[in-house]
Amino acid sequence: MNKRGAILCIVDGMCDEGFRLEDHRHLAALKEAGAHGTFATVPHSFAAESYPCIATLLGAEADKLPPLARGYLEALGADITVEQQDLILRASWIGLDEDSCLCGPAKPPGRPMLPQNCEYYELGGYKALLILRGAASLLPHIITHAPHTCMGRMLEDVLPEGEESLADIVRFSRAAGHVLLPWGESIPCRLPALGFRAAAVGAALIVKGLAKAMGMDFYSETGFTGDTDTDLAAKTKLALELAGQYPLTLLHINGADEAAHRQNAMQKRAFVQQVDEVVIAALRQSGSAALVCSDHGTSPLNGRHMAGEQPFVLAGTAFRGDLGHLPGGEAVKIACCGVVNGKL
Repeated sequence: MNKRGAILCIVDGMCDEGFRLEDHRHLAALKEAGAHGTFATVPHSFAAESYPCIATLLGAEADKLPPLARGYLEALGADITVEQQDLILRASWIGLDEDSCLCGPAKPPGRPMLPQNCEYYELGGYKALLILRGAASLLPHIITHAPHTCMGRMLEDVLPEGEESLADIVRFSRAAGHVLLPWGESIPCRLPALGFRAAAVGAALIVKGLAKAMGMDFYSETGFTGDTDTDLAAKTKLALELAGQYPLTLLHINGADEAAHRQNAMQKRAFVQQVDEVVIAALRQSGSAALVCSDHGTSPLNGRHMAGEQPFVLAGTAFRGDLGHLPGGEAVKIACCGVVNGKL
């Protein structure tokens, strides 16, 4: 039994049409020397999104996950106070081409015109949060579209439905080829607790919010970002230190997903290679129990998330060989080698 805690390293959006573990020397070495397989990470009735996929890898059962939690978890991660009667939405600044079709994330041009009861919070880069105070009753009636699922579609085809004020936010925000798209609607909700001491290392607000909601301690430092400019060495060093204090440490790395949303295949490939040479190499050298996997794939060809089985490799344990196709909820059990949830 490993006296140190395990590390669950999630490389967000790592897989795509051309990804192969064998093309990355440290991932390939872990596969050859340890155990490997695939996880089913997308719970039934959910889309392939970071929230349900990461929660699944952490052992949460699908019927215990709120179906609409994205906006609330982002607010929780950003330390924004919300009340039970509030409606919370993620929002993304998206570029438009000359035909008014969505063409990828864009820098915010400024504060948009909003309804009187709507508060706007910039979250960095193209990301924002909208809070409609006292509007929780609208939740069952509205339909929104996650922008990364709609690249190439015309703006008028992806406007929010069921509440005209949300469509107005989109129309009024449009300027100089930019538009603000609300999505990820939710109200405050409860997630299942992890049930044991665990830490999370990262920068993405969705991961911070998810960690807080599931009772994990969250750690971040200057230089940590949710994109390709993050300090991979410092993130890995911190995760390895925390593995000496916690049964489980989640190390979340998000840049591959962001590069793919920008439809920048070269940048994504280069970043995943950097992850292999910096993060995976350090985990491999440490001898710690480490499980490396992706929550979902993200295609750099169209910017969309990809479902399907996600490959994993396992190091620093007695497990060897092909473990086959497993539910994503087995991730914590496998990573911790029976220390937390019992033996396989």
